Amino acid sequence: MAPPQTWVSRAVIGAIAFQRLLPYLLPHGPAVDIPPQNRPDVSAVDPDNTSLRLSGGKSSKIYERIEEGEKPLLIGAETIVFDNEGVMYIMSEDSKLVSLTDFEQDNESDDGSILTAKATEVADLGPGRPLGGKFDKEGCLYFADVVLGLARICDLASNKSPSASKPKVELVASRVKLEDGSESHIAYADDVDIGPKVSPFHDAFLTHGCSLFPKKCAVVMLQTGHVYFSDASDINTDRDITGKLDSMYASKMEFMRGKNTGRLLRYRPETGDVDVLATGIAFANGVAVDKHERFVLVTSTFEARVMKYHLAGENAGEVEILLGGFPGFVDGADCSFQKEVCYAAIPSAIPPIVAAMFTWPSWVERPFRSFSMMVPRTWAPARVHYGAAAEFSPGDGDSPARIIRIFQDPDGSDIDLVTGVTEHEGKLYLGSLYSNCIGVVSLDE
Repeated sequence: MAPPQTWVSRAVIGAIAFQRLLPYLLPHGPAVDIPPQNRPDVSAVDPDNTSLRLSGGKSSKIYERIEEGEKPLLIGAETIVFDNEGVMYIMSEDSKLVSLTDFEQDNESDDGSILTAKATEVADLGPGRPLGGKFDKEGCLYFADVVLGLARICDLASNKSPSASKPKVELVASRVKLEDGSESHIAYADDVDIGPKVSPFHDAFLTHGCSLFPKKCAVVMLQTGHVYFSDASDINTDRDITGKLDSMYASKMEFMRGKNTGRLLRYRPETGDVDVLATGIAFANGVAVDKHERFVLVTSTFEARVMKYHLAGENAGEVEILLGGFPGFVDGADCSFQKEVCYAAIPSAIPPIVAAMFTWPSWVERPFRSFSMMVPRTWAPARVHYGAAAEFSPGDGDSPARIIRIFQDPDGSDIDLVTGVTEHEGKLYLGSLYSNCIGVVSLDE
């Protein structure tokens, strides 16, 4: 048996070696405490709610028609976007902007729940992975890319002419200036929304000022066309063993670490400036602005909450918790200007291991999260197959925010892992990072 001093020496050497290896084992730092108020605020999944399944008659799916010899284009469309003429686009996992047109009912679909569309590559969006996007009034598509940051592409209409040059991607912002004058890298641009720019009173306001329409003046002045976007985390997206950008893994690292480094940012097209509106968000994800640009919503994914940043009024510049109690994590977001309600994607219910983890004492739970960050990504807990989206009221001065209804496929058998929501002309379009189709929900009561 080795003498005691030998064991002490080995322990010291082991501790030193582990300390030296720690930056390599935990390149993003160890897990930190997650206070109870920052843990997921969720409700139980109702297994009887199957309103998102195709059999319910309210949902359908869109696939692309692939001709022989063609490669699929509709792959991993997180967000569905519509231009000012109503043309549908998706941004694929291999960074292609793809239009979807010529919709037809699938011949094998007896109930009409399966549609097909012609998919056409419109532009190459660059070397990254685009997630959320939105067209502005001038027809430029602003999109959030986990590698590039905030980017845009314009003159898409000119691409319809065979002789026209291909539209080019412009990098709008990859860094943001902080209050102390330093600059911060935008590590994980995630979602985008754009404030309304055109008002029926806008031209009159420019001519006469506030004297002509005093009651509308505040609303007119707020309609800026500013671009609001989320920077989900300070963890950069890396590639998996196949060389594919793995944005989901970076989000898991952010959750296990628990540092809440997400931010809500704003780009001002008139000046080219980018500023920080809110910080400390647990993976800042979906972004949605209201029709008068009085506030902008951002989802805090790993708190399972929707946050509200006030752009105007007595609370301007402040952020508050708007709503929780969803049956899972929340992802992309959108607001309907016509109905004045909003939507949030719910990609997953809370995995059992996560629910159990938050019941453990902190001296067990925190090291467990640090250990989970060190294991290979292929060992990560399997996600819960689930698909849902929530319709909710953002509230006003007279009524509080509330969840109106949940569209749900409790086991993801028809629609799974909903990561993006887009409301358009009375329908809700559901995107997914890992799907080759688009879910569609009729919003008629």
